[in-house]
Amino acid sequence: MVKIGNVGRWVINFGVILILALVLSACAEDTSVDATDTTVDTETAQAEADWEYYELPEDCLAGEVYDEVDQLCYEELVCDEDGVCEGDGWIDLFFELAGVFLDVDLSEASENYDEIGEVPLVTYRVDGNRISDPELGAATSELIQFQEDTAQHEKIWVYFATLFPPERRPYLSQFVIFTDGPENVLASVSPDPLDPTKWVLAVDPQDAADPTELTYTLIHEYAHLLTLNAAQVPPDLALALEPDNEDLYNEAVNACPTYFPGEGCALDSAYIDDFVERFWGDLYAEWEEIAYMEDETEAEDALYAFYEQYQDQFVSDYAPTSPEEDIAEAFSIFIMQPKPAGETIAEEKVLFFYDYPELVEQRAELVSRLYSRLRRR
Repeated sequence: MVKIGNVGRWVINFGVILILALVLSACAEDTSVDATDTTVDTETAQAEADWEYYELPEDCLAGEVYDEVDQLCYEELVCDEDGVCEGDGWIDLFFELAGVFLDVDLSEASENYDEIGEVPLVTYRVDGNRISDPELGAATSELIQFQEDTAQHEKIWVYFATLFPPERRPYLSQFVIFTDGPENVLASVSPDPLDPTKWVLAVDPQDAADPTELTYTLIHEYAHLLTLNAAQVPPDLALALEPDNEDLYNEAVNACPTYFPGEGCALDSAYIDDFVERFWGDLYAEWEEIAYMEDETEAEDALYAFYEQYQDQFVSDYAPTSPEEDIAEAFSIFIMQPKPAGETIAEEKVLFFYDYPELVEQRAELVSRLYSRLRRR
């Protein structure tokens, strides 16, 4: 059976994203692979990696307010109930400033891997805006540069933390730097194996050079956290202990009166249950046949044909991978694009989020806080 994952974000071409004014360059380094595992000194890594991002009230600029909980200054952005924010061109400035903020080469790509697999390089514990207690994975000589570069790790983490302050991600427990080679998975989220009520964010620095791509992907991954966290989808604890037990999985699915995304049975008030009920009712059975195909190539071809047939219902060619990816893609467009007219089902999926005042408020908050961080650069 081909498992169509619900928490990964692949690097693809986004026609819907606005063009970024400042794009970072990626450097390619041709080196041979040394199969010997090497790691950096643990004490040195610990000293360099214990790091926290915060501001003080005196750091606030004119017109900014100070959030004592998040320990951040931000300029409030005024938006109406339709999500229309004051000022013109804010999204262009958003990415122009992002390019300045991330003005560092985050992707010295290693090109000698045909099948690298996913290699966890460093795992950090997350506590608010703080990342600490790095656990180092095995790294070949070619990958050691990515493991040792704590400045890159911190820069990626700070970018995520400025997008989403701590109260927006109380269920995030770990931050992982990993790689599977360039131009593969940029980032993903997954349940914490030690606590299924918590989640892990993983980012590949080899794919994180483009600020537009990185921003879109981090928002996409946050959408998974927003729609799959324990307050929306209480985890099935028995299934978490035996994730490969198909009988147990089928029992859980059959006992669930709402949508079952894989981690547990969604509450009837959950965003994803409302989304699936509204947009996937007539498509789910057809999609499910594809999801359970044994041959991976056949499944990929069938999924693309599915997208071609229902293209006006999806905001990207990645969205039909699963309902979980569909809602995450639509949420990303909701954050990063003006409000659509609703002329297609794909646009209706973006309008779905405007039905939730708390999400419209969060959209304005995200942009205003990031703007305040970036304009300091």
